[in-house]
Amino acid sequence: MKNRKISEKKKTIGALFACALLFALLAFLCFYKLGVKYVDPWDEARHGVNAYEMLKSGKLFQNTYLYEPDYYNLKPPFSMWCQMVSFLILGVSPFSLRFYSGLCYLITAAVCARFLWKRYGRVEAVLGLGLLACNTTPFAAHMVRAGDADSLYVLLFTLAMLFMIQIPEKQSNLYLCGLFFALAFLTKSYHAGVIAVIGGLYLIASGEIKKMKAKTWLYFAASCILPLLVWAVPRFMADGTAFFKAMILTDVLGRTDGTLQNNIQPFGWYAQYYLGTMSGKLMIYLWALMVDVAGLFLLSIGKTKEERKAQSREVIAYALWILIPFLAFSAVSNKLLWYLYPVTIPLLLVMAVVSGKVIKEEQLTIPLRALAAILAAVCITVYAKDVYTTIHKQTEVEGNDFQNLVRLTSSGLREQYGSETTLYAAVIYGPDENGSRSTDWAGQDVFVAESSGDLKCLSGGDAALSQTADDNGAIGILFLSRQYEQEWITTPAAGDYIRYEESAENVAYIKK
Repeated sequence: MKNRKISEKKKTIGALFACALLFALLAFLCFYKLGVKYVDPWDEARHGVNAYEMLKSGKLFQNTYLYEPDYYNLKPPFSMWCQMVSFLILGVSPFSLRFYSGLCYLITAAVCARFLWKRYGRVEAVLGLGLLACNTTPFAAHMVRAGDADSLYVLLFTLAMLFMIQIPEKQSNLYLCGLFFALAFLTKSYHAGVIAVIGGLYLIASGEIKKMKAKTWLYFAASCILPLLVWAVPRFMADGTAFFKAMILTDVLGRTDGTLQNNIQPFGWYAQYYLGTMSGKLMIYLWALMVDVAGLFLLSIGKTKEERKAQSREVIAYALWILIPFLAFSAVSNKLLWYLYPVTIPLLLVMAVVSGKVIKEEQLTIPLRALAAILAAVCITVYAKDVYTTIHKQTEVEGNDFQNLVRLTSSGLREQYGSETTLYAAVIYGPDENGSRSTDWAGQDVFVAESSGDLKCLSGGDAALSQTADDNGAIGILFLSRQYEQEWITTPAAGDYIRYEESAENVAYIKK
């Protein structure tokens, strides 16, 4: 008995050491070269600008773009609040813009590992951490290493599901499930609706709904509604129903029928991508699906009737967690890879559970159990290396020629005039291959301009700049390409400017 206790202690220490190593690997993959890639022009740039302007203006419940109410990014502000905290602690930069996303994925991994350890055992926890390091697509596009809302949303989605699974053991877990649903809604808006669908179907299919009393439903409703009101009431006071109407028209109706985005794909598009038929690659998700299906029998059978009942509830929970988002977003005409990121978590967790069950099953032969362990280790090694390779290929250049000029100009002017002087900035992009020009700031450049020098970006080029730069002794900056410069200096407006800074492809002028 004593030797057995010592052996168990050694196994626990070994498992903890393995978890620590894998967690360190995950942290490395989350934060290595995190600030290197230039700011993406869509979600990342928009969220960054929203968070920065909310921080500067103190408007915590109304997100703005160019300091005007933003009716393009129609997500509630929970993810922006997290970015604001990151900016306050780490300063404003591409790294701090993305830091909270990497942190959220690390927390997701830690929560999942703890859940697996307590519910299934040490081996499953180790495998779970390793497989979450193999989550290739969320590391490459959006989510883990991007300054958008997806990593926080997946964390909250995962927490809601894990507490849902534990409702039969403790009914009050329903309230935590409701709370995390509300926070997920405050992060990704109506995307969180699939959490409610999964939860409702699980309560019905598992029979737990029959055990709910009126008081339970009251507390559950409060856990869902009160967090939403914390944001919704101040937002309504800021601009009435305008934002809420836009949420429905754009995020629900517009993105569902594809009228507002053009990534229209057939029903089977997600399956083709995640299972590798689109790229021809052997994706980790195909392996996970095969192991999950093969292990369905193992998870469904217990030694007693009560164990079989408990395990069947878990099969229902995992199946709903995977299938409902997959079917819901496959049915929607507009498809983006990150819509299905919440599904990657249960796919990998169930793979860890099934693999761990095989490795620990004493009724199986030792060679078969060893083979399962070797295959799991090889899978983790190959796909984690694939994640690392994708990250390592990113260049060492922060931004591009234009963004570097914006940084150089703003830092020089701030050093010369101090932090209290208002710096207005306008831009004239182009000409492009068609000879056309644009005076509307690109989102990624707005973030660079605001974060590097607290510039106030104006749409409309030199015309808009001339109307506002004289206010209160402010300074006006005009950015344009060298290609257009020779044409622009012949215009009457050019006489009001002096050349201030230049880069290989662009120049900066200061209004006299």
